[in-house]
This record gives sequence, structure tokens and C-alpha cells, in this order.
Amino acid sequence: MSSDLVTILEQEAAAEIERILTEARAQAEQITSEAQRDAQAYLETQRQRLEAERQAARIKAESAATLQASALVLQMKDQAIAELFSRAESELERVRTDNVQYPKVLRGLIWEAARSLDGRIVVEAQRSDIDAVRQAVRELQLDADVRVAEDVSGGVRLSTVDSRFVVENTLSSRIARVRPMLTSEVAALLWGQ
Repeated sequence: MSSDLVTILEQEAAAEIERILTEARAQAEQITSEAQRDAQAYLETQRQRLEAERQAARIKAESAATLQASALVLQMKDQAIAELFSRAESELERVRTDNVQYPKVLRGLIWEAARSLDGRIVVEAQRSDIDAVRQAVRELQLDADVRVAEDVSGGVRLSTVDSRFVVENTLSSRIARVRPMLTSEVAALLWGQ
């Protein structure tokens, strides 16, 4: 009986071992399955994070490129407008060398500036323009002293005798006065904005 008992005990032990191994295998499969799910979830999370970072970097790079391109376009437009005004100034400088037109221009500049002043006035101009200025003052019948002022170029500076009121009316000062107003109009004409 002892051998039967040993056999029964061995069978029970083998059954118990098999049950424990089965449970262990099931637990191992469950742990492995959970680990795989966790690993997959972790990988998906990391993939999404990396994709989001890549998208953010792409958007940032596109924004930086767009900003840089806009800055370059604006710089080129500013340069084109500056060149246009420079050409206008050159053209006005050419008018100064026209012995027929320039005296008429000076006369117009004197008349325009004199309208804003009352009483006796002082008209200042560059030495090379003095004869034309004196002629214009006579033609306009102004009560004025004509003086040389080498710092006035391409036009005249008029003032009251006490210098309380001064009107500078030169070709370059006129461009300087209208430039802020004309810049947007020039841009609209050039680029339709």
C-alpha cells in the first residue's frame, strides 16, 4: 500500500504541479499581454508626441519663413518707393537746370509761400537764384527784401521781417511734406493694395 500511496501522492503532486504550471503560464500570458498592451500604448503615446512636436516644428518653420518672406517683400517695396522718390528728386533737380522753366517754378513757389504771410516779407534764396527771385518779386508786386541764403536750395524761404513766421518752400521740402501722404498711394498704384 505504500507504493499505492506513493503513486497517489506522486499523481496528486504531479496534478498540483500541472495546476500551478497552468496558472503560472496563464499569469505569464496575462502579464505578457498586459506588457505588450502597455508597450503599444507607450509607443503610440510617444509616436503622437513626436508627431505633435514635428507638426509644431513645421508650423514654426513655416511661420518663420513666411515672416522672413514678408519682411523681405516689405523691404523691397520700401526700397522701390525710396527709389521712386529719389527719381522724383532727380527730376526736380533737372528742373533747376532748365533756364526757361525754373524761373516760373521759383515764381510759383514765392507766390504760394507769400499767400500765407502778411505785411513786409523777406525772401531768401541761393545766390544762383537771386536774379530770378528778384524778377519774380517784382512781377508779383510783393513788399519784400530779397536776401542770399546758401542753405536754401531749389526754392525759397519766406519769413516775416521779425522772423516769427517762416515758410520754406523748396522742391525738396515739398517732396518731404507730401512723401508720408503719397507713400501709401504710390504703394497702391504699384502693388494694388
